[in-house]
Amino acid sequence: MNPLRSVCQALGYELIKERKSPSLRSHLRNVFDRYRIDVVLDVGANLGQFGTMIRKAGYRGHIYSFEPVTASFERLSEAAQGDDRWHVFKLGLGDQPARTVINLSKSSDLNSLLAANDYGRTRYPKIEANEQETIEIDTLDRFLAEHDVSGDARIFLKMDTQGYDLKVFEGARNSLGRVLAMLSELSLIPIYENAPHWLDALACYERGGFRVSGLYPVSRNPDLTVIEVDCVLVSKGDR
Repeated sequence: MNPLRSVCQALGYELIKERKSPSLRSHLRNVFDRYRIDVVLDVGANLGQFGTMIRKAGYRGHIYSFEPVTASFERLSEAAQGDDRWHVFKLGLGDQPARTVINLSKSSDLNSLLAANDYGRTRYPKIEANEQETIEIDTLDRFLAEHDVSGDARIFLKMDTQGYDLKVFEGARNSLGRVLAMLSELSLIPIYENAPHWLDALACYERGGFRVSGLYPVSRNPDLTVIEVDCVLVSKGDR
């Protein structure tokens, strides 16, 4: 046995080769390389965690980050400061332009246009909305048409909108031909009211021309059942 593996096992750890069990970060790096991604649409950017992660993973192309909540947007702007290829917008995305109200939770990554359900409130006490904020929503189709995003761009669409990803996807129908790969957070156990079933979401993405490339658990119950996963999908067309 490998001496290093013996030491790790004695300490309660196991060495696993990355190619056998890649992390989300390493898988995204492979996807970006394989599909020559040069534009990332970061929908539901929160504090800029995703943009920071892909920069650390080596991505040097353009990032367009969307965050509608004022306090979170200020933190996002700080994260992108000094990076002339990281563009930030105080805007939410959905299936139609609108002005609406978002629920603000004690933990900003749980802010949602949907109300938390009973399970969500029990499992995540910080999900309880303690205030609301009026925000602007547009569609991705309209945004790409109105902004200087090259028609030849090879786009990766990241969505993490706490139960609203399908609305974002529906608002991008005319732009899906430009999207080579994407990431959507799926709730296997919904934590918000009226959130789509994860199998319905996958069926919608498949009808839109995408297939699953990787599933990465985000959270679990104490009994080890999965609550949410990050789902990476790639275009069915070999482009």
